[in-house]
Amino acid sequence: MREVLPGVFLVPQNGEKGYGYTHFVERPSGNLILDASRVGSISDAFDALAGRGGVKAAVISDRHLGGVATNQIAERFGAEIFCSVIEAEAMGHRRNQLHIDHILPYARTTVLGDVQLIPTPGHTAGQFSTLVEVGGARLLFTADFIWREAGRWRPGSPSRKKMLAGLEGLRDLAFDHVVPWTGYGQTELFVPIASVNETVDQMIAACSKP
Repeated sequence: MREVLPGVFLVPQNGEKGYGYTHFVERPSGNLILDASRVGSISDAFDALAGRGGVKAAVISDRHLGGVATNQIAERFGAEIFCSVIEAEAMGHRRNQLHIDHILPYARTTVLGDVQLIPTPGHTAGQFSTLVEVGGARLLFTADFIWREAGRWRPGSPSRKKMLAGLEGLRDLAFDHVVPWTGYGQTELFVPIASVNETVDQMIAACSKP
């Protein structure tokens, strides 16, 4: 587990399996888990997380980022699990039942007092990004809605039509960094944002298909 921004840690899946890191966000009002993979587990890090105050809540951003790991987090720490109704329904067929405490309407929602869940459809129909202040900086965690690869934005769908509503929905937000899904081989772990509008324009331009 390593800190990449003040209060933001990368947690590998056990044995560095799965698709990449989970984000652990340390906050005085309660710690968060974001981007827990559908496959794998972060149980090897549980003692380290407990030493930092445990986990108050986890957000299942989309259907690919909830499963055994979030179930284990809920069981070990008593963490509340949040998910949109669209993504919860998409996971309802799974043989291993998913633990979700709060199935939310697909709209901007504030949970835990100050954590904003932002609808960002495109990669999936009901994905949330998470906007939260950590150490005085406003961080937008986008999971695999959009991430960085080789110094460029990589949208969760190449289709501009699918991504546009979610991307345009970011324009009226204020955030200092984007913290996207992070694979094990990636080196760009967060992106400082000078202009939200310019960043959104760049993200839209990265969509390679109409």
